[in-house]
Amino acid sequence: MGIDWTGQIGQFEATQVRYGDDPLPGQAAFRYQPGGRPVLISAPHGACHWRGNDWKFQDGFTAALAHVLASHTGAHALYTVRRIRPDPNYDDDCDYKRVLARLLQDHSIRLVLDLHGARYDRSFGVALGTIDGRSCPAYEAGLIQAFMDQGFDPDQAYFLDRLALNLPQYRGGALQRTVTRFVWEQCRVNAAQIELNAHLRIIPGHNANLLTFTPDPQRQRRAIEALINIVKAI
Repeated sequence: MGIDWTGQIGQFEATQVRYGDDPLPGQAAFRYQPGGRPVLISAPHGACHWRGNDWKFQDGFTAALAHVLASHTGAHALYTVRRIRPDPNYDDDCDYKRVLARLLQDHSIRLVLDLHGARYDRSFGVALGTIDGRSCPAYEAGLIQAFMDQGFDPDQAYFLDRLALNLPQYRGGALQRTVTRFVWEQCRVNAAQIELNAHLRIIPGHNANLLTFTPDPQRQRRAIEALINIVKAI
């Protein structure tokens, strides 16, 4: 019997993540999960985040996905579990990025996978952003191949099987101070932004009253397997 990925992700999200709650006194809005591989999985939008003059919605289940992936692969992980201010994917002057920079140096991290969530009606299942190849020259080809091995391909006709590469809105930070751009430009570490369509990210049975679409557990498992294979190859 295989691993119950959706069960583990759903359980963590339900018990550990509080999208709209402030951090507890004396605690950060994010958690670090130590690992033994030179890979760090980041989820800066696991909870609500302050950008401009408003709170933005979370990329649901990305914190839980980062946690579960790290637990099963030995990767390091950094993810938000309570609402955070400012947005770590928009502002460089923040604790999330300061901690991230220290972790990259202390643990000789070679690759950062920055997880995000796209809407259910986007034209892809997975979008890979490497700032047109600049942020992840050492590993971009391997990332693409790992997703293609699981049936996600730029030429797929069905949108949830489509792997999008450096779309204008999902390039990883060409015009914005993203985590991917920060890791590449300031920390000199390979980094890629990975956007998962909500169909491949939302766990069935959780927040069902908010859904206007049907999650796809089969494609979720394929995306998870691709991410696991990426981590284990480093």
